[in-house]
Amino acid sequence: MIKTLKNLGHLLLNYTYDMYVFVKYSSIFRNNNQEKILGNIGYWYHAIEKGLINNPLRYRFGKEKISRLIYYINNWIKLGYNTTNSQFVAACSVLLKYCQLHKDNHIEINDIISKETLSTLNKFGKYQKGGTKTYEAASYFKEISSSFDLFSNSRHSVRHFNGRKIDISIIEDVISLAKNAPSVCNRQSIEVFLINNKEKAQEVLNLQSGMKATSDNVQQVLVVTSEIGSFISPVERNQMFIDGGIFLQNLLYALHFNGIAACALNWSKPFFYEFNARKFLNISHQKRVISVIAIGYPVDNFKVPYSSRKEVDEILHII
Repeated sequence: MIKTLKNLGHLLLNYTYDMYVFVKYSSIFRNNNQEKILGNIGYWYHAIEKGLINNPLRYRFGKEKISRLIYYINNWIKLGYNTTNSQFVAACSVLLKYCQLHKDNHIEINDIISKETLSTLNKFGKYQKGGTKTYEAASYFKEISSSFDLFSNSRHSVRHFNGRKIDISIIEDVISLAKNAPSVCNRQSIEVFLINNKEKAQEVLNLQSGMKATSDNVQQVLVVTSEIGSFISPVERNQMFIDGGIFLQNLLYALHFNGIAACALNWSKPFFYEFNARKFLNISHQKRVISVIAIGYPVDNFKVPYSSRKEVDEILHII
């Protein structure tokens, strides 16, 4: 009984601390420092990148998203932050690609991106690659047996599938490779559910809602979960997500190695979304959903977001 009360107190204090830190330092209430503004810049420019890969493309898309992105770009400049930051420059470049696309097709967008804003974008993003990359299915997997640097750099989130199903035996090979992912004390809390029915796969994707424009040909979906019962201490309250994230990356590499295209989709959803997912997937409440992954074979020609990465000196800090 004493141990139970002690653990309960531990949980309450730690969850209170978690909430305090998240409220204070996340961007949900205030965007009052460099890191928060940069987070918003990254969020909105990637939303535009994803719109640029749609086929057919919807011209003049994302007006509200672009307005928000321009606000954060201008705020970044106004506050004197580093205008050579990789993500700031990438955001400017993506908007320039948006402008060029419409210019090439003789479509007016002055009401979306003004001439003044265009001048600002040219000043900071003119020489930066951004927007989209184009691939052919025949060559997309050419580096799967290369050195790790070439292999890792060749994998991207693919959103355009040809509708052909993957054999269960291949997916079993994928899981056999992915299970090598490390986990805390080797507890291996991760389980993967293959949604092998297109109707149910579409329900899951509709619930997740991040792939509305390109989900029609998705036949199969993987749902990665973590078993709560594997964790024995209040200090492990977030370990399921850490182990889940490690497994997820290994799973994406295993899919790529086996010639399968994939797009890992964010499952940061309100709790009732998870209730709905459990209901029609028959997943118990003791498992937390980590991610939903759309899988399949890519169409012959497709685009992916450029997804510019931060520079090493923006990530690595030597103490």
